[in-house]
Amino acid sequence: MKKILSFISILVIIILAAGCSSNGENEKQENANSEKANNADGQMADELLNGSDEVMAVLDDLQANLENKAENSELIQKKGKDLEENWDEIEKKVEENFPEDYESIEKSLYPLISESQKDQGDSAKMKDLVTETKEKLESFNEKIAEK
Repeated sequence: MKKILSFISILVIIILAAGCSSNGENEKQENANSEKANNADGQMADELLNGSDEVMAVLDDLQANLENKAENSELIQKKGKDLEENWDEIEKKVEENFPEDYESIEKSLYPLISESQKDQGDSAKMKDLVTETKEKLESFNEKIAEK
């Protein structure tokens, strides 16, 4: 009888020890997964900030050209094309991760792109759209930077 109780006691101790060590492994795995998720979020935020900064730079160039007395429609069209290309690089990520911001930005961005690619676009309308789009992008950048 003593042998059976000793055997059961040892078996219970082994099972408890094995259970404790597996909990530690699960915790380590969860921590590793959490760190990977945080790194992925951080990397995505950096990519979005960089892409958004490129879009802002094109908006600044476009705005400067619109404010110039001798507006150059070819240059405005080129900046409109650059604007579209830079936005396309980050558009999917913004749409997937920030749908409300995406929708808001596009309400002014796409009319701006469309207007800028006309032979004789309405410069007053474009100036308003540039200002509106820049404000939305600045707000978006602040939101991303907080994450």
